[in-house]
Amino acid sequence: MYKAVEAVLRRRADWYKTKSSLHFHLLLAERWRVPYARLGRDTTLRQAVNHQRGSKHITVKGLMVKSLRAHFGRSGAHDLIPETFLLVPGEPDEAPERVGLLAAAPAEAWICKPTTGAGGRGIEITRTPEEAIAAVDASAAEEARAASSENEQVSKDGCRLRVVRDRRFVLKPRAPPAWLVQRYVHRPMLIDGRKFDVRAFVLVTHDRRVLWYEDWIARVCSSPFNMSDIGDRVAHITNHCVQVRAEDYGAREEGNELFAADIRAYLEHKLGESAGRDAFERIVAKMRHAARAVVTSAADAMVRDEAFDSFQVLGYDFMADEDGDVWLLEVNGSPAAAERMTPEIAQDIVELAIDPLYPRGDGALPGDALESGRWTDITDEPYQRWRTSDEQELGT
Repeated sequence: MYKAVEAVLRRRADWYKTKSSLHFHLLLAERWRVPYARLGRDTTLRQAVNHQRGSKHITVKGLMVKSLRAHFGRSGAHDLIPETFLLVPGEPDEAPERVGLLAAAPAEAWICKPTTGAGGRGIEITRTPEEAIAAVDASAAEEARAASSENEQVSKDGCRLRVVRDRRFVLKPRAPPAWLVQRYVHRPMLIDGRKFDVRAFVLVTHDRRVLWYEDWIARVCSSPFNMSDIGDRVAHITNHCVQVRAEDYGAREEGNELFAADIRAYLEHKLGESAGRDAFERIVAKMRHAARAVVTSAADAMVRDEAFDSFQVLGYDFMADEDGDVWLLEVNGSPAAAERMTPEIAQDIVELAIDPLYPRGDGALPGDALESGRWTDITDEPYQRWRTSDEQELGT
């Protein structure tokens, strides 16, 4: 997406690309390689960067869960996300999160995700909490095997070693990454009998406005949904990285992607025009509501820096169920958009996030990203719980 933003700026006469690492206005950096210490050193100009400092508190799965719990309480967090437990491989059986998982109300299935994973890697679906715990603990051994294939070894006393030209170097101790074990979304909403999730886009500007992009992507599974076969990854895991391996990937929709208008049309066909429109609007309202709540939960961590400005596009992954309820799955700190959407989003990012910091010098008028309805300012939308703790305890 930020490559497209760069392309927009390079087409304009008032911007040019510089090789200077200190003297610049705007830095478009990779997600995990933002040199925050370098920003603000040049006091002759105001600098900006395309990532919010502290955004990892919502873009790393485990930290997002902790942020939501800290801000809204455990039951309040489960208004937004499926019932979730944070497990560390190899921790004692009496660890509170393990005890809580074993005592949880029965579920059709539990889905296990590494907090540092992406693209569907490492995801396991199990029937019982005990199976989920076993899958998490097994990940430590798998990580050790993966490390050994990358010139790393583990000594008898548990130290990590890197092997370079037959010499062994002791690496710093590294705690095993936490895993999320979540209640599988009960009766997910289906399209043509197939499961889907939604990738929605939010722009957080330098002055902490929260803007919602009104179009979004529905990423559809290749195989029909079948709860009796939880081992069929292309029927249960919507990530593109998983779906592209399916034999019939792209057979029904280009890239297994539908869009907001397609979901609205599906609901209107299924429920009738009026009821379908109302159901669609409720789903969108709940997604917007959750998007705003997540940013609120990390407000203390995403403190505005006095030395420079920052903005960021966030990709929210949601799943709706057959009752029209909406569940937040995760937030991506550097999301990709569908090819048809990217140029327009990039143009709007420049208008909404960059031009306010650096007014155009070419005399051109600002665009109409907000006025046209492509984006909606949800900064001041109030937070209200839409699920009660009693309902959540029952898993409904």
